[in-house]
Amino acid sequence: MLMRSNEPDWDTLVDDGSARVSRQIFVDEAIHALEIERIFNRCWLFVGHESEIPNPGDYVTRRMGSDQVILMRGPDSRVGVFLNSCSHRGVKVCRADSGHAKQLICPYHGWTYDTAGQLLTTGFDDFYAGKLDKRANGLKAVAQVDTHGGLIFATFDPQAVSLAQYLGDSRFYLDLYFNRTPGGMVVLSPPQRWVVRANWKMGALNFGTDNQHLYPTHLGPTAMELIGVPTAAVMAGLGSSHQVSLAGGHGTVSTVVPEDHVVPYCGLHQDLVGLYEKTLSPAQLDLLRRNVVTVGNIFPHLAWIQPALDLERNGKPVAGGTLRIWQPLGPNAMELTAWYLAEREASEEWRQKVLEAGVRGFGMTGVFEEDDVDVWSSVTDVCQGSQARQGQASFETALNFAPVDDFSGPGTAYFPMLPECEQFNFLKHWKGLMRTP
Repeated sequence: MLMRSNEPDWDTLVDDGSARVSRQIFVDEAIHALEIERIFNRCWLFVGHESEIPNPGDYVTRRMGSDQVILMRGPDSRVGVFLNSCSHRGVKVCRADSGHAKQLICPYHGWTYDTAGQLLTTGFDDFYAGKLDKRANGLKAVAQVDTHGGLIFATFDPQAVSLAQYLGDSRFYLDLYFNRTPGGMVVLSPPQRWVVRANWKMGALNFGTDNQHLYPTHLGPTAMELIGVPTAAVMAGLGSSHQVSLAGGHGTVSTVVPEDHVVPYCGLHQDLVGLYEKTLSPAQLDLLRRNVVTVGNIFPHLAWIQPALDLERNGKPVAGGTLRIWQPLGPNAMELTAWYLAEREASEEWRQKVLEAGVRGFGMTGVFEEDDVDVWSSVTDVCQGSQARQGQASFETALNFAPVDDFSGPGTAYFPMLPECEQFNFLKHWKGLMRTP
């Protein structure tokens, strides 16, 4: 932890007046250490989906900031999150990415825990002469765990606001894309995981929301062949859509096409539309009906994307619903974890199409994903240089656009979607948290 006297000048690193940002925040070791302390140890973090652990004893292993955790459904069906570290000597207890267990047994000395994290036996209980408090030596539980629409979040901070308050108006958009039928969503496969040589904020800024990169980075011939609506409609949507900034550093954009270009519920299965109409509000339905692609980021590092892709080149696009986190592995690397989801009520055939759309578009080697990773990695590569890191990143187009009031959804909307308003709002929120010891 940095001492108070060594605090960075946060207003110089993120300058509200000029909308310029020091490149050091993307490469500096000391700033990364403070991020773990002041953001990842305090904020609500996404750890998984309820459909990944449907039964008591089901578990997955994940990361929260710099810590490894176990997400597990206990004997009473309640969801718990525990440090993946034996209370005896700190050994990693759970070694698999996922599985089912009646007990968790440390491989070093055999300390054994139940699925609620309670210590059952050390294997040498008599040696403690009755002095070991088993209740105080269970797996360390994360301070708070809660869910929204099947999404499981946790925080190390016992004083953190409730999850509902933390998510705020972002729930309108999370429900629109990941909780839009009575049965909710299900995860279609184990998540993909891969390491990207880039700072975690590159992904968070890109998805929440960097829209200027769409033209030069993605709109080449190969990518356009996969887009599920005509190019003219895509271009019209880019020029007629809003970006939305939400309290708490969250942000989103739905690329919605004008009425004369609308393909109703583009990429979604028509058999599910009736369920959407039963579940969503009129404002949510209107967005969903006109949407061709949406992206968003829940601060700090949970993002989503749902593009409509024409996988089979038959004019029948499929919307691949993807959730992902930007898990920091240091200032210069992150682990990207991606989940692909579809409606519980969807047929197996449609679920397979959604999974394929998600993987081919934004999976580990997805057409669009490789575009993004290349430019993010180049920022890290270049800005580690002693001279380059002294430069600044520009978000100056954020200064020239005021909020508008012609958007039907919650949040502060800006028009059009292309300036850097929401990205810079993310960084200002980041600065506010970073300057709070």
